[in-house]
Amino acid sequence: MHAKSRKLMFVLVTVLMIGLASFNVSAHNVSGSTGLINIPTAAVKPSGSVSAAYQSLRGTGNFSVILGAFPGVEVGMGAHFKNNAQTFSGSVKVQILQEQDYPAVAVGLTTDGSQASFYLVGSMQLGIPGVRGHFGFGSGRFQRGFAGISSVLNPVSIVSSDRSFTVPVTTFIVEYDGRGLNTGVSLKFNQKLDAKLILSDFESLGLGISYSHRF
Repeated sequence: MHAKSRKLMFVLVTVLMIGLASFNVSAHNVSGSTGLINIPTAAVKPSGSVSAAYQSLRGTGNFSVILGAFPGVEVGMGAHFKNNAQTFSGSVKVQILQEQDYPAVAVGLTTDGSQASFYLVGSMQLGIPGVRGHFGFGSGRFQRGFAGISSVLNPVSIVSSDRSFTVPVTTFIVEYDGRGLNTGVSLKFNQKLDAKLILSDFESLGLGISYSHRF
């Protein structure tokens, strides 16, 4: 094959071969737990791992850290900055069922200092590979219920043969968080680095970046 022709071709790179489940594990929501944009999912961080994220949405800067404290248990902390004011939040989530022929199920608690909110959430593949549904309900901020869908558009990174550019693992997200509808695209560049583009209520743009490490 001629070199000129090779430059026009794309090859699949399997170094980043992951399923949607592993993507969910690494994804931060704004509140500082594994999830989509605002809502949590039933995924938890692997034990012995930690990730840090910064997300800017609706004029608020959100910094969070999630620790995989034990198998099936994660703990998160967040700091939120808006108009020279700051608030802090905390979260804990326990996965009580792993996905089999039934959804993965987790229970969790989030607190922002003035309100504690409990929730139950389930996540499961929806029959089509790479497409997963998430649904839950609870108290406080979760009392109206929440739901979302995440769909992996390309399960591996794609690079040009001359490595001039790379298309990261891309996942489309849509969710209802009990107050409004949010959409976004998550970009996984490698096993440690993720970015996210967000459209909140179809009127406010946001972005985020996260970095993960496993001990």
